[in-house]
Amino acid sequence: MKYAVISDIHGNLEALNAVLKDIKKRRVDVVVCLGDIVGYYPDPLLCIDLVKAHCTHCVAGNHDFAAIGMTSTTSFTFYALTAIEWTRDRLSEYDKEYLKSLPLTYQCDDLFFTHASPADPPKFSYVFPDNDASISDAFENMTHRINFIGHTHWPFILMKDERGIALCQGSSVELNEESSYLINAGSVGQPRDYDNRSCYVLYDSKKKTVSQRRVKYNYKITQKKINEKNLPAFLAERLEKGR
Repeated sequence: MKYAVISDIHGNLEALNAVLKDIKKRRVDVVVCLGDIVGYYPDPLLCIDLVKAHCTHCVAGNHDFAAIGMTSTTSFTFYALTAIEWTRDRLSEYDKEYLKSLPLTYQCDDLFFTHASPADPPKFSYVFPDNDASISDAFENMTHRINFIGHTHWPFILMKDERGIALCQGSSVELNEESSYLINAGSVGQPRDYDNRSCYVLYDSKKKTVSQRRVKYNYKITQKKINEKNLPAFLAERLEKGR
């Protein structure tokens, strides 16, 4: 089976369309969305429609639940809160019901999918590759050998074996049966690793490989929409810088 795993779209229609076009070329069997369909950017409704049409499975992100009042926004930045309030006012009842229906996790075979740390999905805790405590907590609470997450907008592949936990180098990694893995799919709609291209991952269960894919999209169209809809200018500026 070939899986495409996408995350953190955040209402960025141009980025999502580019990624879905790239996925189509890869002839995947399953597309899984790790949440945060909405938030930050100006096309939440169209992005919801595309996820429903093209994703086999989708789990909830904190912005998805925040948009319908199902999780706290006290930790949100000014920009995140401003955008989520803007988004909330534009969701139809149908869209709200869809976001409400999203599960926190999805699992199949030896694969586990959730938005944030697998340690406690409802808390939406971050796992950063330079934060040993969050990494240890995640691995200690994993119930499956291969785990896919998003949330930080920073792609990485972490491996745990008898020697400990290590950050895998390179954009493509061959998995081994003796190790467990924590794989961050990065972000479709708002990359923060200083690369402004959208990011998602491909997993081939037959070849046992995970590959990061970077996809160019016309962020200037998104920036124009942000300005037209009076969303914070900072949200437009960061797309060009990928941070």
